[in-house]
Amino acid sequence: MTNNEIYDVLTIDAVSRQLGITPRTLRYYEEVGLISPALRTNGGHRLYDQSTMDRIKQILRLKEYLGISLQEIQEVMDAEESLNEIRRTFQENIESADVQRVLVRQYIDVLHNLIEKMTTKIENVETMRNLYQEQVERSLHFMDELEKK
Repeated sequence: MTNNEIYDVLTIDAVSRQLGITPRTLRYYEEVGLISPALRTNGGHRLYDQSTMDRIKQILRLKEYLGISLQEIQEVMDAEESLNEIRRTFQENIESADVQRVLVRQYIDVLHNLIEKMTTKIENVETMRNLYQEQVERSLHFMDELEKK
């Protein structure tokens, strides 16, 4: 961390206010390994840098948009870290087409795994939505029958 980055940190209270979550949520994310604080003050207070803030924002987006569990979020974030590592290794091996081919296959495998998990999640949500839609239709039919009485 450079001297400039040391000043670009926020306390747990500032992060929680900025992102609309509780300090306990941040501590829990740390406990389960989703994030780690950038630094700690001499008094042991957590300080978060921009990369950690970005990671927390990504966690919140995944929870909100996909409605997935923290375990599933960890899996997605691990996969994205794998993709980043594959990209770095790919760039480092620009002279070796054989290595790059292996890396591209690994990249595709990681993406297919993510897509498969999301497809399963989508199918489960669609199944649940269809069940509720059927209940609405049965209820409407019941209302029609009551109107005829």
